[in-house]
Amino acid sequence: MFESITNIFYNTLDAIFMPIIKILHPALAILIIAIIVSLIINIATKLLVNQERVAELKREIQEFQVKFKKMSKNPEMLEKLQEEQQRIMRLNAELMKMSFKPMIYTWVPIILIFIYLRHVYGFDGIYHALNPDWNGVVVYLPTILSKILFINFWHWLGSIFYKGGFKIVSNTALGWLGWYILCSFATSTVLRKIFGIK
Repeated sequence: MFESITNIFYNTLDAIFMPIIKILHPALAILIIAIIVSLIINIATKLLVNQERVAELKREIQEFQVKFKKMSKNPEMLEKLQEEQQRIMRLNAELMKMSFKPMIYTWVPIILIFIYLRHVYGFDGIYHALNPDWNGVVVYLPTILSKILFINFWHWLGSIFYKGGFKIVSNTALGWLGWYILCSFATSTVLRKIFGIK
């Protein structure tokens, strides 16, 4: 039963994404998938979260932080801020609740996309089967960017949790997961600005 569910899952996503996976370089195909996922997440956020209320909450919290910083040198004034601090804590809790609301709806699809990308670009994945000489590298970053992003650290961390599969080819190389995360962060940031998400 589980195998038939996984087959349906993979076959469905293959029907959607395989045309771009077969004809495009992995870097471009993963970028397109990251854009699609970021678009869905940002649309969900736009529809589910009251952006005016988020802006209002952030403004009030920021105003309190400025006031708190100014008065932090005066213990008497800090005592007067205790009641307001309780209100700000409630506002912070409301803001967190609002930010988690879209995650309820988008978390499962994101995990499923990760599972699918591993199915395609992992060591025993479809792309490797189609291109047996492929070494798992999706993109080589400029040296300075790989240092800024601590690529060596991520390679080391990955080697602890992931045994077998592709070997690290270069300190500037990114596989499918690193490239997806980078693309997802960049596209999500741009889309948040476009949609006016606070």
